[in-house]
Amino acid sequence: MRAAIYLRQSLDRYGDGLAVTRQREDCVKLAHQKGWTPVEYIDNDVSASKGKRPAYERMLTDIAAGKVNAVVCWDLDRLHRQPIELEHFMALADKHNLLLATVTGDVDLSTDNGRMFARIKGAVARAEVERKGKRQTRAAQQRAELGKPLWPCRVFGYTDDLALHPVESAMVRDAYRAFLSGSSLGSIAREWNDKGVPSTRGNKWSANTVGVLLKKPRNAGLREYRGEVVGKGNWPAIVDEDTWRAARAVFDTPGRRFAPAPGRRHLLTGLARCGVCGQGLKAQITRARNGSRYPIYCCTGCFKVSRRMGRVDDVVIAMVCGRLARADAVELLHDTDRPDVEQLRADANGIRARMDGLAAAYADDDIMTPAQFRIANERLAERLKAVESLLIAAAKAHLYDGLPLGSDSVRKKFEGLDLDRQRALIDALMTVTVLPTVRGQKVFDESKVVIEWRAQGVAAA
Repeated sequence: MRAAIYLRQSLDRYGDGLAVTRQREDCVKLAHQKGWTPVEYIDNDVSASKGKRPAYERMLTDIAAGKVNAVVCWDLDRLHRQPIELEHFMALADKHNLLLATVTGDVDLSTDNGRMFARIKGAVARAEVERKGKRQTRAAQQRAELGKPLWPCRVFGYTDDLALHPVESAMVRDAYRAFLSGSSLGSIAREWNDKGVPSTRGNKWSANTVGVLLKKPRNAGLREYRGEVVGKGNWPAIVDEDTWRAARAVFDTPGRRFAPAPGRRHLLTGLARCGVCGQGLKAQITRARNGSRYPIYCCTGCFKVSRRMGRVDDVVIAMVCGRLARADAVELLHDTDRPDVEQLRADANGIRARMDGLAAAYADDDIMTPAQFRIANERLAERLKAVESLLIAAAKAHLYDGLPLGSDSVRKKFEGLDLDRQRALIDALMTVTVLPTVRGQKVFDESKVVIEWRAQGVAAA
């Protein structure tokens, strides 16, 4: 008689399978005592209460096919911790006259007493799963509230002992600065891959994985539990909380794209607008009469505007760099009347504390009606949003970092920036509108590229 030896261990902490080995020794010994030929089915590091168990499913299939006539396991809880699974197994055992033996004592599923015993064991196992789950949940919550990390392995930016990694933490810090300056996640990922610095799992970076990393509150020394920040962590921060919140605000901006749109490989696609219908211009390749090909910006909405890309780019770059090279650029663009970041941070924390207190008061008594709570909470949320907007603007103040403002060398520096940074600077300084020209006009007319400066007083002389 062939007997299925079912072996399972919920959590194999060290990956050595020792628990399964101990089960195997006892189960094989029991099968030999009964004169059965053992056939092993092993689910190691798999819980019986959740997730799939491929070996168990394969064993059920073999039972239904008549390939095995008995099952041996160390105890019933190795087989099931879900009552519905037990009922299915007992129905299968009854249909195929299956024998069941456990190291802790045989169970005769052909009798009502045996089935009752199995159900009681199953109910006890299920109750233990629920108690264990509650204990683990409460322990995890307590660890979070105490600011203790719960990282199963080393995370990028930190060493195994939770110190700042000298190379990776600097890369993360630079990534926040670049992201808030307008660089795309993809460009950050490419830069890291070019440097040959993989993730902690040894994988290459992508826009998605960089985005996941920058969203983590732990980078600001904050502890989260189930997606909510619950307090300060007991590890050093890579960036300050304002920088992290500014980045999260950018991520949460409705409609924001984190992968470049198709064709966004040019300076002004999507930034420059059509002077007729207002749609963002796109890039296309056109052919001259002599057969040569060249790129243009064109409107695919009304089809009434098209211009040589290089000519439009030259006008815009000249305007941007000319403005950044002016003597008053440092004073004008690095706002001397910048808000007090420390005060803004204190204001934001105070509003959050009031919102927490409001929620606690609403939960603890019935003085406040749901409508009153909603109105008060919405007003505080609006105030918090306004303060966080100022903090975001302050965090983006390094948009001009590294540029020699007020110097003629600013153009050389600008042309050496990556495309995302160039586009971010243009978008921060101006709007670009391209007007249609007279049919048949062959000379490029710079006046048809209309620049409007976003900030008062920024306009070039």
